[in-house]
Amino acid sequence: MIRYELKKILGPTGGKVALGLYAAMVILMCCLTVFTMKWVNEQGEHEIGPGAMKKMRDAQNQWEGDLDQELLTEVIRENQRIEATPQANSEDVTQSNIAFGWKQGFAPIRHLINDAYADSFRDYDYYTADGLTEIDEDTFYENRIRLLEQWLYDETGSAYGRFSEAEKQYILQKYGEMKTPLYFDYHEGWYQMLEYAGVISAYGMLILGFLLAGIFTNESKWKADGVYFASRYGRSKAASAKVKAGVLLVTVVYWSAMLIYSLFHLCYMGFEGGTCMIQIRFFRSMYNLNFIQAWAVTMVCGYIGNLFAGLLVMFVCARSNSASFGVTVPIILLFLPSVLGGQADWLDRLLDLSPILLLEAYQRLASFDLVTVFGKVLPALAVCAPVYLAVCLALIPGTYQGFRRKQTR
Repeated sequence: MIRYELKKILGPTGGKVALGLYAAMVILMCCLTVFTMKWVNEQGEHEIGPGAMKKMRDAQNQWEGDLDQELLTEVIRENQRIEATPQANSEDVTQSNIAFGWKQGFAPIRHLINDAYADSFRDYDYYTADGLTEIDEDTFYENRIRLLEQWLYDETGSAYGRFSEAEKQYILQKYGEMKTPLYFDYHEGWYQMLEYAGVISAYGMLILGFLLAGIFTNESKWKADGVYFASRYGRSKAASAKVKAGVLLVTVVYWSAMLIYSLFHLCYMGFEGGTCMIQIRFFRSMYNLNFIQAWAVTMVCGYIGNLFAGLLVMFVCARSNSASFGVTVPIILLFLPSVLGGQADWLDRLLDLSPILLLEAYQRLASFDLVTVFGKVLPALAVCAPVYLAVCLALIPGTYQGFRRKQTR
């Protein structure tokens, strides 16, 4: 019966087209990696492809090590040396590109220095590192906490009234728990892969919603429900087979897409750097995770988000007997936060807990999404993931019973 239900979903032209679009989206996101990752060569020209990737890897590997005072000072000195060259001071674009190319190996570290020595927590100036002559390791890491504390307790700032005292102390505690010095290594494979994983998760949810919308309504649409429910298995196994087929479809399609996407990036760009902390890219993150852990969180949260949306589509269709209504569910889930956002602080905090949080898990690791439960402050991801998983488990019997009642009418 499950195989039969899957054939009804994927067999028609619409199902094949939808599945083809999903595959095309994954291929497109993989191809973008090849064309967006560029290396600026000694002639100031952009290179792409495996050769450019190898040059980037070799350049960043030269700066591998602990981000202590010695390495940070070496970066500042090299940056000063480049800034003093005629190429860096030339108004010619090609010459400026040549100077920029010399900085590519330590560019992520330079970005961290700009963050650490910014004027305020939310400020960023690309040229901050150019004005520094030396680096004190203590101030590099202490500034991270100092700027955060200033931002949280600035009475004129947006954060002052947004977070409770308990939440402010929680964020500061997590900042203090980060082990220093950070370790820097080539990590572009993990970084680039995680940057765009949410795109596949989000737009894949729309396609899966379209595929699942007809699973409980096709018989009625084809005027075949009388025959279907009169059959032996139609009476006894139809409801459970449909639910199982829907869950199986979401699981297989999602994990196949995300694993193919992840493996392509890592095979093409390299597996190195998985144990580096995400703070080497998200310096202001309160989550003390390495890239492998961040990948696991992103994949699991994305799956829960897709499973929730898929089961909600099936629940709505089973109850309403309307595929058109069911198709709108993923669209509403995906775009509602952007439509209603910015109206009020309390509404924004509520919308931050929508399923989009799970689909954008990696990007949210750079945010301060918190929930206070019975006086205990917790990261929103740590609360929403199990809550939405529990809702998924509740939707399964609700969908089953809704369709069973339709059978007996």
